[in-house]
Amino acid sequence: MNKITLLGIEEQREQLINSLMEFGAVEISNISEQDYGKIASHPEVREDLTYIDNQLSDVQSSLNILGRYCPEKKPLFSTKRPVSITEVKKIISDKESILSDVYKLREYEHALIELKAEENRVYNLYRSLVPWKGLIFPVDFSGTKRTGFTAGTIPAAVGWDLIESELPEKAPLSTIFRINSDKDQHYVYVIYHRDAEQETLSYLKSRGFNRITFGSLAGTVDDNIKQIEINLEQIAKKREEVIDKIRNMSGSRSSIEILYDVLNMEKSRIEAVEKVLKTSKVFMVKGWLPEKLSESAKKYLESKYIVSVEIEEPGEDEAFPVLLENRGLAEAGEPVLRMYSLPDSREIDPSKIMTPFFVILFGLMLSDGGYGIILSVLAAIILWRFKLQDSTRKFMKLMFFCGLSTMFWGLMFGGWFGISALVPYAVWFDMVSDPERMLSWSLLFGVIHMYAGLAMKAANLIRRKQYLDALFDVGFWYVFFTGAILTLLPYAPAIDKEIAAQISNVGRYVLAAGAVLLLLTQGREKKGILRKFFGGLSSLYNVVGFLSDVLSYSRLLALGLATSIIAGIINQMSVMFEIPIVIKVFVSAAILLVGHAINFGINVLGAYVHSCRLQYLEFFGKFFTGGGEPFSPLKANTKYIQLKYDAEHDQISAA
Repeated sequence: MNKITLLGIEEQREQLINSLMEFGAVEISNISEQDYGKIASHPEVREDLTYIDNQLSDVQSSLNILGRYCPEKKPLFSTKRPVSITEVKKIISDKESILSDVYKLREYEHALIELKAEENRVYNLYRSLVPWKGLIFPVDFSGTKRTGFTAGTIPAAVGWDLIESELPEKAPLSTIFRINSDKDQHYVYVIYHRDAEQETLSYLKSRGFNRITFGSLAGTVDDNIKQIEINLEQIAKKREEVIDKIRNMSGSRSSIEILYDVLNMEKSRIEAVEKVLKTSKVFMVKGWLPEKLSESAKKYLESKYIVSVEIEEPGEDEAFPVLLENRGLAEAGEPVLRMYSLPDSREIDPSKIMTPFFVILFGLMLSDGGYGIILSVLAAIILWRFKLQDSTRKFMKLMFFCGLSTMFWGLMFGGWFGISALVPYAVWFDMVSDPERMLSWSLLFGVIHMYAGLAMKAANLIRRKQYLDALFDVGFWYVFFTGAILTLLPYAPAIDKEIAAQISNVGRYVLAAGAVLLLLTQGREKKGILRKFFGGLSSLYNVVGFLSDVLSYSRLLALGLATSIIAGIINQMSVMFEIPIVIKVFVSAAILLVGHAINFGINVLGAYVHSCRLQYLEFFGKFFTGGGEPFSPLKANTKYIQLKYDAEHDQISAA
């Protein structure tokens, strides 16, 4: 990665930034945060960004509305559709017309929201009236000159028989009628003589009576319910009319999507302007670009614009954006690395070392060659048939290699869809019948994997010219860990005990030598002999963490056995039924198909998750710093379209 500084005349600033955006390989640094704050300030940019953000919000909302009411059918792996610059310019010229469609869609959405609110209000009224169906009096009736009328509810916990028996005694000049009851309350109305109003209501309140009013409603409950049902039908009809209007605008989706990306590009351009240092006459841009594009970019910009371009390497301790550039197998592992963290700008990209281990460990955990064939074939078909986005393409490429690895280990262990008849043809051995041997090899693979992690640590130290640190912090740990492993070798399963005992005797000396070397070096940063000694002594405890990390690789055995054993059980289940042969064929086929599909899916997921875990904790834990900032060049970051540039753009990108 190189630093780039551009100094040009103000009249060409906008055109030059547009060229950088088309180039798509220069990340513009924020000069305004440095020593030029007053000169670099752009108060007008904030207003422009606010305006663009509001438009983007409206456009995205309109697309969400179209997606909700007239969803677009997309293939399994959808890609951005290619759009020419000419078409983009046409959309820009039609911007106001497209925005008019956007605002119409927003209006339709607001209409639907209002209809929904009205429907909820009417429906709640309907629900409140349903228990009162059968009330023969109008809801606004309050009685006559001599009689009073009131409706209300009484808690269901108060027995109805009790009310009927007590009311004649407590309020003789009244009568009560029950319309309905549910688990919570009785729905009643009471008719009473005006002279007995106080004693009637007093008694009812003592039994939890709650008076009900029907607001501005008039007429009977049944008449109101009929009108509400008519209103609900009308609301539903209006909703369908609005939805039809939205569906009729589905043809605008393509233009609105392009406009969304155009606005996003304009937002990126405005944000870039905010980072530019300018006066009334000149402007300056600072940023980063890949080293391989530096010279071609310099020649192109200086030939097209009145501009001075300075390219320089970053300072020794200067952090810079991280751009991963890998091919082949290493490229396939980039999604796994990105999911954890990008390397620090001064670190070696671990993809070339990590990815082979990921693929090997994945294959060991899936271990069935038949499943490996399915995985590789599916990944190959997807890679061949679909034009994938870069991250998806890399992931499918990783799955293809993982499938090949699984086929290899299936061949080694005789695992092919759990078919027991093929196990004797294993090139190496059957892990199901000899799990102790597989456990030993799993632990050995773990040691190799972690030693590779330590080697990466040494490589990073050597890259920074810290040669003694590489020797003390990696080389001596190699000696110590190797001695510990050799000393403990007799306790490993499926190992010849006599040979292991002889090796263990040698291992003790190696362990002692490693311990002495670490005692002398691991406390070197501390002051005082005692502090140095105890610093080295405490570091020896790391052997516990190392050995526990080694044991983590026993999951290679566990997952490999799970795949093989479950596959074998599925095969046995498919033939265990004593039923007519014709039916048995279909039943067996269904069990095999469904069972192996589930086993395949679960164990592919398990192999992926646990392979990631071994990389992130056991491997990266030995050397990886991470925390790198991704390289974010000024370019057309689109969501829906892929821009097709002209020959001039290809000229600068050729290098």
